[in-house]
Amino acid sequence: MKKFLGIVPLVFLFCFAIACQDKAAMAELERYRAQAAIEARNIEVIKTAIAAVDKGDLEGFQTYVAPEFKLYAPSNSATPVSRDDYMAMVKMMTAAIPDMVHNLTEVFAVGDRVVLRVALHGTHLAELQGIPPTGNKITVSYIAIMRVKDGKVVEEV
Repeated sequence: MKKFLGIVPLVFLFCFAIACQDKAAMAELERYRAQAAIEARNIEVIKTAIAAVDKGDLEGFQTYVAPEFKLYAPSNSATPVSRDDYMAMVKMMTAAIPDMVHNLTEVFAVGDRVVLRVALHGTHLAELQGIPPTGNKITVSYIAIMRVKDGKVVEEV
């Protein structure tokens, strides 16, 4: 009987330890799920913004670009491009390539960053940075890293 009474506290401690581990594991799982949900929302923000550009809806696109937005282009530039200058660039591109379509070949998020591999296709139909319209089909491939905060793009590198 004494052996049995000695084992009962050990069994109780063992069960308590397992229960605590399960709570810690569940808390970690909930943190992971919450982060995955944020990353999925950030990807949707980027996809929706790019779809607006493809439709020629620059006002809709602009709603996804934060007032404090900064574009670091070229990527080693110490001086960022402002939101207004960025919107002027997008407007110039959509005017010169009105049938522009972004094919997102890869998209993933890590934290507040969304990484895109894009193939942009369209037809050069108006002047673009001093180059007269050629009527040629163009394809431009690039990788972008965008930082999203509160449902808006705040930075692109």
